[in-house]
Amino acid sequence: MNVVYFDTETGGLKPEHPTIQLAAIAVAPDWKEVQTFERKIIFDPSKCDPEALAMNSYRPELWKAAVPERQAVGEFSIFLNAHRSIELVSKRSGRPYTVARLAGHNVVGFDLERVAAMFKRHGAFFPVDFRTVLDTRYGAVWHFERRPGEKKPDDFKLTGLAKHFGISIEGAHDALVDVRLSIALSKRLLEAWPDVALDAPDFASHSDVDLAGKTA
Repeated sequence: MNVVYFDTETGGLKPEHPTIQLAAIAVAPDWKEVQTFERKIIFDPSKCDPEALAMNSYRPELWKAAVPERQAVGEFSIFLNAHRSIELVSKRSGRPYTVARLAGHNVVGFDLERVAAMFKRHGAFFPVDFRTVLDTRYGAVWHFERRPGEKKPDDFKLTGLAKHFGISIEGAHDALVDVRLSIALSKRLLEAWPDVALDAPDFASHSDVDLAGKTA
């Protein structure tokens, strides 16, 4: 089944700061990119942390093609619907339905909640499985837990881990670039786990997200 790696860029770390970019790549079991999604989102720079905008290399000319958040939600929903692979059963109707599987770096507790909030604001169903999100940050924690003698990076941020594993971070802090970094990090982590097949990115499933109201 395909796994959808995703990432957001934001105008700051607080919930009230806007999400300014959303990107995703659907990845096949053989790691080939099946489909790519990227949207810059219209936002008010005055409601952002200037340091966050500087980190994201924000320039108004780069956001000329930005779309309203509602449009980004609708188009991302279409993208996710094309990669539904997990069957769930509705608690209300008892009927089965399918959703997509997500992955990324530090998405549990940050990106996942932000995108879920976007969908909620616009009354849209977020067609993903919140219970089985694959997070490379947790994968990295397990990697070093299993190897106490290996020197750890200074932090578990995506760029720090990428450097540790010899992955180029050129262009980092663009959502689509960061999606590809998280895919590359997944491969490095799985290569170091001899008992895990490379065509089965199935580590570090975790979710702290409240599932109430999130199912069909």
